[in-house]
Amino acid sequence: MCTILDAAEERGVNRGETLKLIMMVQKKIKKGDSIAKIADDLVEDEIVISPIYKMVKEYPEDTERDIYQRVTCSHHLNP
Repeated sequence: MCTILDAAEERGVNRGETLKLIMMVQKKIKKGDSIAKIADDLVEDEIVISPIYKMVKEYPEDTERDIYQRVTCSHHLNP
């Protein structure tokens, strides 16, 4: 039983971390930062930032939750 709860909690934490990352990427894109600068500033690999960056550029008016859905759905379609 604890394993199921632990897994659910871990998914929630991961989702929260991803939403925070998306929000930070959105802010940096609005400032005009490049993908390389964003990755460097956030101490992340460009490969992690790239799908978020692309979705934010394509859908600039979306919320971080909208971008999260787009990134996770596209990840499932194109593993």
